[in-house]
Amino acid sequence: MLRRLNSIHAVIVSMAPFFRLMQTNQIERRISYNPPVPSRVREALDVMTQRGEAVFAIDNTDRIVFWNEKCEKILGHPAQKVLGKYCFDVVGGRDENGNIYCYRNCPVAHQARDMEDEPVKRFTLTVKNGDGKERRIITSLFALPSSRAQLSTVVHVIREDERQAASPVEKQLARAAAQAPGPRWGMNQAEAPLEELTTRERDILRCLAEGLPTAAIARKLFISPVTVRNHVQNILQKLDVHTKLAAVVLAFRKELI
Repeated sequence: MLRRLNSIHAVIVSMAPFFRLMQTNQIERRISYNPPVPSRVREALDVMTQRGEAVFAIDNTDRIVFWNEKCEKILGHPAQKVLGKYCFDVVGGRDENGNIYCYRNCPVAHQARDMEDEPVKRFTLTVKNGDGKERRIITSLFALPSSRAQLSTVVHVIREDERQAASPVEKQLARAAAQAPGPRWGMNQAEAPLEELTTRERDILRCLAEGLPTAAIARKLFISPVTVRNHVQNILQKLDVHTKLAAVVLAFRKELI
């Protein structure tokens, strides 16, 4: 009996390092775990690339990180010239009385981000397009929080017909905003080093920021849609984010594109 107990004790002692490793891994997983994002939120950028709706997005510093083709047509500014610039410098909107509306620390963006009980209602702006001509636009705002506060965005949907009812894009963005996870840590939280992106991965991030869907990216870069999707998955893994929109925001934040 004594020999049997000694044998059992020896086995337990020999397995102690294994148990300690398992415990450490479990702790690390709890620390680094990012909760899964609801599917509607995960596809927010795909919603924003749908044809027929003019959409742009700003990060938490009010810099433009997404600008699609329809937005180019209405406002007259190509994506290549506005991405990474401050929203108020590009749009420069004024209210119906000609007073300056768009400026640093935009109060409407603040309302969208921080005042959940008072959602932003549609509002009218007068802006100047790329040719300097004034245009009247109707704007809707949707705040999309991120599990990492630094990657939160405010999405703008613009149109010229104020009588038009809420579009499918606006309805989907409203659902995405309602289901998005709140920030899990403060704005000043240190960020871990990122894996280096390839030139092709940077190209794809730039295409995503310009509002190109998968098929259009494939045509532009002369690769297959499957290859585009594989690159996107690699990008998400390297940047440690769950959504394409978060990847684009982080890419601008880190000056990767």
